[in-house]
Amino acid sequence: MSVIDFFLRGHDLGLVVLAAVVCLVSSYACVGLLRHAHRAQGRVRLTWTVVAALAVGFGIWATHFVAVLAFRPGFTLSYDVGLTTTSLLIAILVCGAGIAMAIRGSSAADHFLGGAVVGVAISSMHYAGIAALVMGGDLGWNPAMITTSILAGIVLGGLAFVSAMGTGTRRLLGGAGLLTLAICAMHFTAMGAADFSRCFPLVANGSIHNGWLAVALAFISVLILGAALGSVLLDEADRRRTARERERQLRDAERINEATSRLELAMTHMAQGLSLYDGEGHLRLYNARLPQLLGIDPERDLAGLSFRDICQLTIVGRGEAPDNLDELTERVLEQHMPLIRGKGGEIVHTFSDERTLRINHSPVGDGSWVSTVDDITERQRSAAAIAHLARHDGLTGLPNRAMFNEHFDAALANAEESDNNLAVIAIDLDRFKEVNDSYGHAAGDVVLKTLAARLSEGLKDGELVARLGGDEFAALKSFTSMDAVREFLARLEAALFTRLVIDGSAINTGGSIGVAIYPEDGADRSKLLNNADLAMYRAKAEFDRRVAYYESEMDEHARQRRDMARDIWAALEQNAFYLAYQVQKSVATGDITGYEVLLRWERPGHGNVSPADFIPVAEECGAIGAIGNWVLKMACLEAASWPEPYKIAVNISGLQLAQVELIDTVRSVLILSGLSPERLELEVTETSIIADKQRALHILRQIKAMGVSIAIDDFGTGYSSLDTLRSFPFDKIKLDRSFMDEVEDNEQSKAIVRAILALGRSLHVPVLAEGVETRAQLEVLKLEGCNEAQGFLLGRPGAIDWDDALEAGLLA
Repeated sequence: MSVIDFFLRGHDLGLVVLAAVVCLVSSYACVGLLRHAHRAQGRVRLTWTVVAALAVGFGIWATHFVAVLAFRPGFTLSYDVGLTTTSLLIAILVCGAGIAMAIRGSSAADHFLGGAVVGVAISSMHYAGIAALVMGGDLGWNPAMITTSILAGIVLGGLAFVSAMGTGTRRLLGGAGLLTLAICAMHFTAMGAADFSRCFPLVANGSIHNGWLAVALAFISVLILGAALGSVLLDEADRRRTARERERQLRDAERINEATSRLELAMTHMAQGLSLYDGEGHLRLYNARLPQLLGIDPERDLAGLSFRDICQLTIVGRGEAPDNLDELTERVLEQHMPLIRGKGGEIVHTFSDERTLRINHSPVGDGSWVSTVDDITERQRSAAAIAHLARHDGLTGLPNRAMFNEHFDAALANAEESDNNLAVIAIDLDRFKEVNDSYGHAAGDVVLKTLAARLSEGLKDGELVARLGGDEFAALKSFTSMDAVREFLARLEAALFTRLVIDGSAINTGGSIGVAIYPEDGADRSKLLNNADLAMYRAKAEFDRRVAYYESEMDEHARQRRDMARDIWAALEQNAFYLAYQVQKSVATGDITGYEVLLRWERPGHGNVSPADFIPVAEECGAIGAIGNWVLKMACLEAASWPEPYKIAVNISGLQLAQVELIDTVRSVLILSGLSPERLELEVTETSIIADKQRALHILRQIKAMGVSIAIDDFGTGYSSLDTLRSFPFDKIKLDRSFMDEVEDNEQSKAIVRAILALGRSLHVPVLAEGVETRAQLEVLKLEGCNEAQGFLLGRPGAIDWDDALEAGLLA
């Protein structure tokens, strides 16, 4: 209470407030600089320690003397220059020591001790400053209050530094407040401990007047204020820098964590085995896939093992170590080390369990390297399968044309260099198309695979069988005696001619075989294959022959067919074909019902050629489609100009019927000619329908919808399937001419004709008999109820002479 009373009555409150402000500013500057110096290192830390010591030292000193100026003892005070300066030095030096202790300390105790030293500096400076007062008399003191003032400075100073060295703005402001309290509490308690009642003023040389002291204090206050402002700026800059650094470190940590996580994720889930070896060749990093691929126990820790150790573990796998393990290891190292010590590269290893691994080494440059392991087992298998498919038939597994040609060329080269001969054999299955048509393509595939297995069974050295495509096979036989060739052909023939049971159906297989011999029948692959084909076609053409050897006259036959094919194309370009018409009549009345359109060709230099001769060649050379379209067009144009609206019947080839374009062709021809659709009848054979029944019937339905009639030709031969008649509403059945030859005196032929006529009546489909050449044949047809007939008896094919027809009463 005496201190408070002394404070209220004996001081200029305005200057007291100023002293408190100076104290607070200097305290804030001190703790701010203290923090800054604590974060600095080396000489920078020393610099900031000195700055902090100056700020707090001047602050304590200025606070003291401003407060002394506020003191009103009843007389004017003067100050000794030396002691005043000494008090300032005490404040700076002792505070500097306390600040240095706090900065270098790491615990709260260290920080408290540094603050306590600053508290000692406050007390020492104060009492040195009191001693600097120039006055007379006897200054009295209260020991208890002196002790209290010193303890207040020490305790509050220590607490101030503990708070200031913490983190956050609140701890900073708390430290500044506690230091301000330490200075003020110490000063005013110490001032309260002094008794100036027995003192009087003195004037001494070298003393400082109050006015000059005020100027000095004002200057020092500006310095302190600047230091405080600088401390604020430094603290803010430091705070921002710290925040940026923390943010950068946080980002770096996040990137590192993310990269680490990604690396771990990639290493865990990558399909490759990954390993990193140091410069000494020891394994430092690997993923879980590595031991799996190498066949090493995944539970075993491989870190630190040498590359040699890894090679040995890979060789052993999970089995027993072989007796020559060291030798095998050296072989492996001899393969890998040149790559590791060189520029890197890859090696492919195939293991006994059919695993294939590709190992790639990538040197880093400091002796270390990265190795990756890929399991390419499936890739190798796929590559091998693709390579096999490239040279083998996909269905039968036999060598294909490419592989056959390779072996053919090699066999020719061998035959040229040795005394061996070479037999080239062409094989074509008989009636294979019928198998596909009757039993389906699945059954056809079974036939091909079975015959391929039989043909290739028991092949000897120098023998080869290949599938060239479809039902076409070929074989090679190197030989020195014809007996060996005949024995090989006997085996092939036995393999071809067999009886197969597929899905309960019995299928008899067979084939035609043609043989050409090197060097007698040709010296190159193309010539020999061509001659073998010619021989095969000769065998196919002769009913009782299975194997045919090439003969030179076969070339002449083939040349003739080539010449005819050339002339057929020329005839198309020159419009050299012409049409003939054969009349069709009612059996009951003899009236004309229509005309069948027949194609004729007078070949230059050869005269008239039978369609039976040139139509097969036209089919072979691809001209049949163009010929069929020409016939349809010209027949419709000519019929449209006739004086009587008789129906015309035009034959459609199997090739035409297989083309959807036939629908548009018929439509455009009818539009072009102006012929009524009811006057056009298209004749198709059942064989041409069976080739692709669904497509053929679709095309016929579209044409029939136009109003065109559809007749099934040559019925009674080929398939003669009732299913075909059931599948499509034909407008006419044409009985094949072969039945007319014996119908007069052969009861069996007559019974067949009778059955077909009865079938037509039951289906309400009229029947026309072809090949009627005698009156007896016509009488049989009339007796059996046949609807229509055509043949030489009723009229030969040719141009229609309408005048003669009128005179004969045909148009009546």
